[in-house]
Amino acid sequence: MNGHAAEPATAGALVRTRDPLGGGAVARTKAALRHRERQLHQEIAVRIGVSAIVLVCTALFALEREVTSVIRITALIGLVVNLPYVIAARRGRARREQAYIRLLVDVALTTAGLYGAGGLAAAPFIGIYAVAPVFAAIVFSRAACILAVAFATGSYLALAGLQTLGVVPFLAPPAPDAWHVAIFNLLVLNAIGWLAAVAADAHRTSRRRLAALYDELERAHDQSLQLNNQLQLSTRRYVLSEVVAGVTYEVRDALQGAFGHLWLARRGGPPLPPPALEHLARVEQACQDAMRIMSNTLDMARRADPEPEPVAVAEVIRRVAQMKAVEVRRERITLRQDLPDWLPVVLGNAFALQQLLLHVVTNAQDELRGSAGRREISIGARAEAERVVIDVRDTGRGIPAQVLPRVFEPFYTTRPSAAGLGLALAAGIANSLGGTLTAENHREGGALIRLTLPAVMPAGATRPSAASGADGA
Repeated sequence: MNGHAAEPATAGALVRTRDPLGGGAVARTKAALRHRERQLHQEIAVRIGVSAIVLVCTALFALEREVTSVIRITALIGLVVNLPYVIAARRGRARREQAYIRLLVDVALTTAGLYGAGGLAAAPFIGIYAVAPVFAAIVFSRAACILAVAFATGSYLALAGLQTLGVVPFLAPPAPDAWHVAIFNLLVLNAIGWLAAVAADAHRTSRRRLAALYDELERAHDQSLQLNNQLQLSTRRYVLSEVVAGVTYEVRDALQGAFGHLWLARRGGPPLPPPALEHLARVEQACQDAMRIMSNTLDMARRADPEPEPVAVAEVIRRVAQMKAVEVRRERITLRQDLPDWLPVVLGNAFALQQLLLHVVTNAQDELRGSAGRREISIGARAEAERVVIDVRDTGRGIPAQVLPRVFEPFYTTRPSAAGLGLALAAGIANSLGGTLTAENHREGGALIRLTLPAVMPAGATRPSAASGADGA
């Protein structure tokens, strides 16, 4: 293919690239799910570790049987609850609420373990509460940390108060200064919790800022790559223009000689039959077009663009179809036109529009040359709002997905025998006409090249109420 060849968004060339599955959103969703799974695994690992440490300590230290039983039961419950936690988390419902429930259950189990160790008598061990708030601050949020600290403080004060009032029995006698130790350790717990919440919140904020800086760096890197590609492309175009200018100058001289002999053949010799004169007239017209292309190429750097003039799009399409008629007929390709009865004119250059369409039709013709199926090229035009849309569609294999983003890039081609310049030149002409050229695959198969040009209404013209009909060739 200029195959069907490419430049993403250069010189008025726009390539349609669609992501029907929303790949970016799907990737972000999967990443979020993996992050939550890691958090759950970390939480389970901490819970298992704490429970295992408690069980080992009860085995190593000689405690009263009743105390040991309560602590071991609490630790075993901490291990067993991991199973329903995992099942509930995999259902994916109310994940945040589940996390808060697990946090409160862990604090409650810690309180039960402290009761087994003596309740108020275990005031020196209140520091074990810090595991849940610190973990919540690191993994979840500041609010979760504060909630864990508040719930731990409240639950222990409630337990110690009920023991002091005689509602709950003492499993071990408390020390005389147990309340002082408990209050002091609870204050330390709250201080640790608040510091952990603030530090973790600051850490998360810095991570967000760092992520934003990384994103900005990636965008800057992408922009630098894009600028580098544009610079390389500009360099290649400059070198190409120098080479083309030299070749054009030589070819123009050769064409001038051929054009002179052609003129003599038509007018200077004996009369020729009408069919021969008609063919010679077409050859002469083709030579004139070639001479004009050569002159435009040489003068492009020395003069401004020509003044735009009203162009009848339908007439240009008919002329292109007439110019390609012999070639496509020889290659058994059907060239169809689908033109309405009325089209608004466009401002531009008729010859430039003709060359643009010739490049696109030639590209489609090259694609169909090796096709074993139906060979057809259709050129259609229609008015849309304040635009004229021209579609050139073929019945070939279409444009591969990996080729589509580069379909207008100079020198890019999938055919070894092609130069890869046809669609790139067409895109440049589209830009000079103030339009856009896009490429996509038609839903019924084949490639679709779409040219959109701004339309104008000629002075005194009115748009008909209905425009219908088709012109086929």
